[in-house]
Amino acid sequence: MAHLLIVKKRALGDSIMGLSSIQYLKSIHPTWKISYAVPAWVYPLYKNTQTAADEIIPIGSSLDFFNRLLTLAPSGIHEMHQSGSSAKLLALYAGLKNIPYTFHNHHSSGPSKIIDQGKPKAAIQRDLDGVHAFWGKDSSPNHLDFAPSLKVSGNKRKRIILGVVATRETKMWPLPFYKEVAVKLQAAGFEVAIPLGPSDQAIERSLVGSPIVKLPLQQLPQYFSESALYVGNDTGIKHLAVSVGIPTLTFFGPENPSEWHPYDSKVHPYFFREGLECRTRTAHYCALATCDSMICLNQFTPEMVYQKILEMVSL
Repeated sequence: MAHLLIVKKRALGDSIMGLSSIQYLKSIHPTWKISYAVPAWVYPLYKNTQTAADEIIPIGSSLDFFNRLLTLAPSGIHEMHQSGSSAKLLALYAGLKNIPYTFHNHHSSGPSKIIDQGKPKAAIQRDLDGVHAFWGKDSSPNHLDFAPSLKVSGNKRKRIILGVVATRETKMWPLPFYKEVAVKLQAAGFEVAIPLGPSDQAIERSLVGSPIVKLPLQQLPQYFSESALYVGNDTGIKHLAVSVGIPTLTFFGPENPSEWHPYDSKVHPYFFREGLECRTRTAHYCALATCDSMICLNQFTPEMVYQKILEMVSL
């Protein structure tokens, strides 16, 4: 295999976690060229960084991506967390060029050479199991040995990043709690930053007077790497913080950290209320977009979180 294309048509955090599999593949196939294709809107994140991939490829429209495949001419393709739209295009290209197209669709529970196919497990481990099944060697890799890595350089600051956004309301620690923690941290001499994007206007209105920062994706890796700690919801920028080497403190409400926090809990601890019956009513997690009680998150007080932050930054 001279040139392997890895495809992950997922959101920002998922694309970052996908780097772990590329790091594993490079560790066992150092001479292979490995290209990594991610959504076009995520692509700028990687512009000023170094990863284990030889190149990062944007996935634009189907036509643009197909033309890019013709230019890349990979010897094989593997898709992580298979997407229906990209699967058709990749299968078509692989058939035309007579090259292998492998994939991992963890929603499928049918027969597969992938270990524990369809079972809930750490997200990075799922990706690793997929690439190992088709492209790996020897024993299966462990996700704790392959935390995603984005290499950037910068000077450390006494800065705490508060990650207040999330993909749904039930994954968000209360905004008034964040405001209270921000005030406490600033009074203690810390620089505090709350990153927000163009679509976060409602959150911005709720945080008037708070230290909000708005940066393009390509500037976030260095900004994060210069910081001391990430504190926030389980969302894409949490995985960015891990990848640039800063410790994190994450809030988990409706979803179990065993799946979406595939990291060493000594370096990346979290707040999580065990044993809530409401998480198991329909699946192994709560899928609600909104919730009246929010008992999974609102029991963690600002003072509890502030004290944990002080403990972590003093280590």
